[in-house]
Amino acid sequence: MLTPLDINKKEFHRAFRGYSCEEVDEFLEQILKDYGQVFRENQELREKNQRLVEELARYTNLEQTIKDALVMAQQTADELRQNAQQEAGLIVQEAELKAQQILNQTQEQVIQAENYRSNLEARTEAFKRRWRSFLQAQLELLAAETGADAAVAGERPPGQDQETARQHAIEPSGFNREAINSTPAVDPGI
Repeated sequence: MLTPLDINKKEFHRAFRGYSCEEVDEFLEQILKDYGQVFRENQELREKNQRLVEELARYTNLEQTIKDALVMAQQTADELRQNAQQEAGLIVQEAELKAQQILNQTQEQVIQAENYRSNLEARTEAFKRRWRSFLQAQLELLAAETGADAAVAGERPPGQDQETARQHAIEPSGFNREAINSTPAVDPGI
């Protein structure tokens, strides 16, 4: 491509019947001026184009970096979500296991309490029977003493001799001395 300097230095040979030198010089000056302006504009546009190409490359790299970062962020978010779901599942599973253990312990305690209550009821009934038997024996003893006092005074209950009355006074019928002495202990551990 011609430069404005090339046009400026160009010299034509003189011929006998050639063009007017003044007109050619004027025309060359005009071409030099216009071509110089076009050449400068072309250079500026080339430089601008080069800058734009470099900027475009930079923005393309930046765009690719942002895309990569977004993909990485999406993958990280997916992993975090999956980890959170797994952790939540483990927490729920652990809570259910603890709840089941507490429920089992509570059921065992209820069974123990029921057994203890049943045992206490049985002991209470046995105690009531023994106490009732003891009171009955005391009443019979009291009746026998009253009968013995009557026998001493000469009054015997009908059909009872003095020896029978004395034995009743010592140990009344229906009296179970072993039942009173063998009262089971209450289990305070429950």
